[in-house]
Amino acid sequence: MKLMYRCARLPKGEEQLLKNINSAAERLFNKLKSYDVNAVNISDFIKHYFGDKLTCLPANLKLNAYLLALSLAKSETPIDKFIFLDYGGGSGMLSLLAKELGIGTVIYIDINPVCCHDAKEIAKSVGNEADYYICGDIDDVIAFLRGKNISCNAISSFDALEHIYDIESFLEKLQFLSNNTLTVAVASGANTFNPRMRKELMRRQLIAEYEDKERVWGWDERDCSKALLHARKDIILKYLQSLNRKLDNNEVEKLARNTRGMIKADIQKSVDDYLKTGKLPQEPSHPTNTCDPYTGNWAEHLMDLNNLVRILSNTGFKVELLAGYYSGSSKNMITRSLGGFLNIFISVLKKQGIKISPFFTIYGTKKYSSI
Repeated sequence: MKLMYRCARLPKGEEQLLKNINSAAERLFNKLKSYDVNAVNISDFIKHYFGDKLTCLPANLKLNAYLLALSLAKSETPIDKFIFLDYGGGSGMLSLLAKELGIGTVIYIDINPVCCHDAKEIAKSVGNEADYYICGDIDDVIAFLRGKNISCNAISSFDALEHIYDIESFLEKLQFLSNNTLTVAVASGANTFNPRMRKELMRRQLIAEYEDKERVWGWDERDCSKALLHARKDIILKYLQSLNRKLDNNEVEKLARNTRGMIKADIQKSVDDYLKTGKLPQEPSHPTNTCDPYTGNWAEHLMDLNNLVRILSNTGFKVELLAGYYSGSSKNMITRSLGGFLNIFISVLKKQGIKISPFFTIYGTKKYSSI
C-alpha cells in the first residue's frame, strides 16, 4: 500500500480497513496533485501553509492515513455512521481524507477563524466538504455537540497538541465528547524523547523568545511579530499604566521573564499578585518553553509526555504512547533510505522507538455511559 507507512505497527486484524484508507488516500492524492492554491479564495497564510503540504503530499497523506487507521480500528460503528472530530484542523487535510474515505459525519474545528474559512473553501473546491466547521476550542466543540445531541466516535489531530495553551484542561475535557466509545489519536512533532528534535525545538523557542519576526508573505496575522519577552514587557507596562502604578525597570524585567509561558490575562494576574504581596510568579521549570502572550499559542510546547498519558488515563481512558514513523517520501534517496531504515528500528524497538521517532501519538479509548 503506497500511502501507508511501511514497517509501521498498524492495527492488527484491520486489513480491509487499511486497504480502504489507502485507496481513499490515493484518490485524494489524484485530486490534489495538481491543485492550484491561487485559484481559491483563501488567505495568503493558508496558500503558503497548504501549499507547503502539497509539496510533500505523499508524506502528509501517509500521516493522516495512519491517524485515521488508529481512529477507526476496532470500532463497532459502521464508517457511514461514524462521527469523526478533526481537532485543530488547520488547512483541513485530515478532514479531506476522512470525507474521501466516506466517514458519515466529519467535524472540523480550529481556533483560528482564517483556518476555518479557508479549510472550508479548499474542501468545497475539492468536493470533500466536512459536515460542520467550528471556530473555537474544546469548550466550543463540547457546547456544539451537546446542542446538536451528537456523540463523537473519535478525535484526532496532528501538530495541534503542542500549541494548546492549557493542555491539562484539554485532555481532561476529552471525556465530554462522547456518551459511548471514544477513541483519541492525537499526534505531535514536539517529541521530547527524541534528543535531536528536542534540541532543534529549543533553538526555535529561544529565537521566538528573544528575536523579533519579519512579517513576510504567508504570515499568520494572529501571530505576534515581537520577541515574546518584549511582548510580555509591553503587556506589563500597559497594565501598570492602566492601574496608575509604576515599577522600576528591574522589577518589570523580572516579571516579564517569570511570566514566560503565560497568556495576557494570567500575566496581569501575576502583576496584581506582585503588587499585593511583593512575590514574583514562580520561574518556569522548563528553560525555553514559551508562548504567544496574546493568543496562548505555544511555540512547539515541549511537554512531559508521560504526564499527558497520566492525565488522560485518570479520566478513564486506556492510553498508549506510540512512536511515529518517517514518511519515506523524500526525493533525496539518502534521506528516503535512512527514514526507511529508522522505521524498522522504531517498529522493532516498540516503546523505545520513540527516542528516534519524528512524532508521537497519544492513543486512547474509553467506554462510558454519559456526558
